[in-house]
Amino acid sequence: MRRSRVAPASARAVIQMLISAAALAGCTMGASGITGSQSATHATTSTPSPPSASAPPGAGSGSAPAKLRMFAFYYLWWDAAHWRARLGPSYPLGRIPAPLPASLGADGCHPVSLYPGNQLTDVSSPLYDQSRPTQFVTDVREAATAGLAGFAVAWAGTGEAAQNSGSSLYNTRLAMLVDAVEAFDAAGGHFKLWISYMSSSRIRTEQAMNNDFAYLESAYGSSPAFDHSNGGLPTLILMGSRKYPLSVLEPLSTAWRKHFYLVGDENWRTWNAARAAVFDADQYYWSSEPPGASSYADIAALAAMVRSERNPDGSAKQFFSPLAPGYDKQLAGGANCVPRAGGNTMRELYAGNSTAHPDAWLLISWNEITEGTYVVPLERYGTQSLDTLSSIIAGASRGEA
Repeated sequence: MRRSRVAPASARAVIQMLISAAALAGCTMGASGITGSQSATHATTSTPSPPSASAPPGAGSGSAPAKLRMFAFYYLWWDAAHWRARLGPSYPLGRIPAPLPASLGADGCHPVSLYPGNQLTDVSSPLYDQSRPTQFVTDVREAATAGLAGFAVAWAGTGEAAQNSGSSLYNTRLAMLVDAVEAFDAAGGHFKLWISYMSSSRIRTEQAMNNDFAYLESAYGSSPAFDHSNGGLPTLILMGSRKYPLSVLEPLSTAWRKHFYLVGDENWRTWNAARAAVFDADQYYWSSEPPGASSYADIAALAAMVRSERNPDGSAKQFFSPLAPGYDKQLAGGANCVPRAGGNTMRELYAGNSTAHPDAWLLISWNEITEGTYVVPLERYGTQSLDTLSSIIAGASRGEA
């Protein structure tokens, strides 16, 4: 369908101008994104040439090593107001360079806030700001340069039948991100989007989800920014699907499976034949997965359960594995912490979860700063996590373990 709801013309013009300026400055674009330029908010990393983002599924087939498909969960809520709400009223937002809002123990955990009301362990300088279209241009460029195939965008509409790109900040920012991806790809890059529908922390009604999916299909059903490598359809992950009864999931699947490749968010305790029947694939958002044989066995067991079922067209169900650099939500009420260990946590999780032979990977996350799973370069770790990620992706493309 023709895309009819887009970002404001002024935002699209800024995005096109930035992409064009990068090209005129002598940057080259390809599978590795734009190189040879500086980020709008921080320097881009120097990385090996990453694999093509359009590699077909097949990592779980036991065939020769395929180029790694990895998408990163991407959140749309970072602006000055969100930073203030998370950093607390005493944090000096305007200071450059920005001071770290908390200290960490020698083990990389046990954070201690340095400002009353603060919930974060890291900050950017200047502030990472998704109220500006330039931030989406920067994120797409840096993610593509690191070798990511795209973003799994955390989004939900208003739930109303009549909505457009101006109906909410989520709708507006999704439109700006889509425009950034379309411009990037039109200039010679290759980067794509999945939708991670936000239906976990807030349980949504069946009607609200129907309205949101209808808006999504109408506005972006034919947008080249969206990945169609899964069944020829845009990929839509129903986050927290395990929290919904089949009486809700079954009619949603019947209505929308012909428009979207539907992915569940089920774990080894909730996946069964009845729930498998409503999804084409599965992933589990395990942001706090600790390295260790037990967690790897759980992921492998889930992958085997998913692949034991078939889709109505006879195709195999796919399994997408989680991967995180670490986890720390203790200042925001979380109970546990998984330290980054200088990049070793991400490497160990990648090696361990690889035994499940996932069909693609879902990185948790590009910018979930509150939970401490981000890889976007900020003040505390700089480009360390992004460099580690790029090394993993580049190594996989060479067939390395």
